Amino acid sequence: MKKWMVLFYLLCIGLPVVYAHQAGEDIFRLVKKDAIISLYERWIPAASGEQVREIKAVFSVKADVDGVTRLLTNQRQGTVWNTNAKEYQVLQWENTDNWITYTKYGIPWPFGDQDCCLLYHLYKQPQHTRAGEITFESTLHNRFPVSGSITRITGTRGKWLMEDEGNGAMRITYIISTNRSKKIPRWVSDPIVRNNLFATMTTFRNILEKQSL
Repeated sequence: MKKWMVLFYLLCIGLPVVYAHQAGEDIFRLVKKDAIISLYERWIPAASGEQVREIKAVFSVKADVDGVTRLLTNQRQGTVWNTNAKEYQVLQWENTDNWITYTKYGIPWPFGDQDCCLLYHLYKQPQHTRAGEITFESTLHNRFPVSGSITRITGTRGKWLMEDEGNGAMRITYIISTNRSKKIPRWVSDPIVRNNLFATMTTFRNILEKQSL
């Protein structure tokens, strides 16, 4: 009887520890920041069951939802704010709340050239110029076929969440996750992924604010 009581006691103590560990896996961790942008990440289970990296960038900018949409659909600017992008194409539909982008990246070793094809959806809040959401996810389109010489980035999904902060400012939360490349170890990929996304968000914000002046 005493053995069962001891076992029950140990289980009761251990359960909160296990739960705390599981809950901790869902919490974003700050990995890089400056005076303007904060970058967080966490590892979450994908549909395939493997763990994938989800990154969140947060910053404020003097702009509005239309400004973000214009920049995302600007083919010429796409290769400017996208770090390592050497091609950026936009397929605009008659419904301007939906579009497809194709991006080709010239990434040095050990990654090699990569590309991605994303479908975007814009959700505006009526009569609110600085509040809305733009979601995106991987898609296929015959105009942008998969090439054997370029690695297609798959499983991408995320969003641009825009919230009004008042005084003409808007808070942007950018979240993205993709399928993980098993060819590159994390100790190599982690700093590259973080630095590239941080540089991308910094340039995007600077262009967005300038075009909104």
